Amino acid sequence: MSEPGRKPDHDPGYLPSEYPDPRKTIALVLIAAVGLYIMCMSLGTALSLRVASVMPDQKDTVYSRITSVGSLLMLFFIPLVGGLSDRTTSRFGRRRPWIVGCLLVCLAAAAVVGLSTNVWIMGVAYVIAVVFMQAGFNAYSVIAVEGVPENRRGTVMGLMGLFGALSFSAGTYLTGALVGNGLLLMTVPILLGLLTSIPLLLLYRDPVKKRSQVPPLSLKKLFGGFFVNPRKHPNFGWTWLARFLVGLAMASMQTYFVYYLISGLRVPLNQVGSKAGLLTLCSAPISVIFFSCSGFLTDRLGRKKPFVILAAIIMAGALCLGGTSRSFTQFLIAWEIFCVGQAMYLTVDLALCAAVLPESKDAGKDMGVFALALNGANVLVPAVAPIVINSAGGNNYPLLWFIGAVLSLCSVVIMPLIRGIK
Repeated sequence: MSEPGRKPDHDPGYLPSEYPDPRKTIALVLIAAVGLYIMCMSLGTALSLRVASVMPDQKDTVYSRITSVGSLLMLFFIPLVGGLSDRTTSRFGRRRPWIVGCLLVCLAAAAVVGLSTNVWIMGVAYVIAVVFMQAGFNAYSVIAVEGVPENRRGTVMGLMGLFGALSFSAGTYLTGALVGNGLLLMTVPILLGLLTSIPLLLLYRDPVKKRSQVPPLSLKKLFGGFFVNPRKHPNFGWTWLARFLVGLAMASMQTYFVYYLISGLRVPLNQVGSKAGLLTLCSAPISVIFFSCSGFLTDRLGRKKPFVILAAIIMAGALCLGGTSRSFTQFLIAWEIFCVGQAMYLTVDLALCAAVLPESKDAGKDMGVFALALNGANVLVPAVAPIVINSAGGNNYPLLWFIGAVLSLCSVVIMPLIRGIK
């Protein structure tokens, strides 16, 4: 029996005193998730369609270069914004100013992409848009960590992922419908993100901190904090590496599935939006089940690693199946299986990341460092993928996805090295 006032090892009903009633925060976070996930998951697809319409013969190379540069800058910019938001003492709180500011810059830059046909202008504007979008989203996602108790985070992040899956389906149809209007194609997803964030921005009690309550604003410590010593914090290091490996696998599928439909399965450009929308629509029921159930079960059982391991194995199998598809129906089956693993992984992985944070006062910066695992994958994959795809006569998407499958399985080997987390 536990001592009075002491938190038991795992009690799903335990509620720390600093979270007297997290239900309001959870509701506001989930409302914002609808539009913010449409924004995040649509912007890359919107760019791929925009590039394909402007430069159809060079779409793979141009798209890869633009997304690689954007992801590379995120490696620096997102932890910087996270660290600055940790140190923000505004009367509006720490996270809200950064959410609003970053999304407004993103909207302006995306409008430039939609209006321009010059590849250099499009590239620069998109890089600005995606970097500020991810920085704003990271500031938002920290609220789900610091505003919700640990034994509720799996459920909340599962529901966030569920909303993300449904929003991805809606966003894919949205971009397909707007492909003929560059300005709307690039800006409507961001406007939706801003719209659904309004309740959170107005009603969330973003804690206002005094200067004595936040880490000191030292450039040396701020930039030095981008690196978390894996020898001092091994759980953080192993979790980051596993996330990076799975991120490579997910990026290989998510970044190139539209072009595989065009070049691998010969889907006409004017039908790609509807086909991609059909993929996400068919996967929505599966995502509903696995996002919500995975989050609920990890909170109830107090276990995270078994879910992450199973998810990585499922995604590896789906990548192999997708790479050998010779019809849209076969690829649809592979996509469904991939979404099962991705839903499980994205739900529980975020809870695992939150469980190994070194210090709560640096939650924004440290979650930004974890974001680097996925952003780093988004840098590396577009940089290397064209070489792989163009090998052996071109359109070698099977080799790209087989490599992704192997990397996903490598993350499984790392899980036992994370100590103290079940």
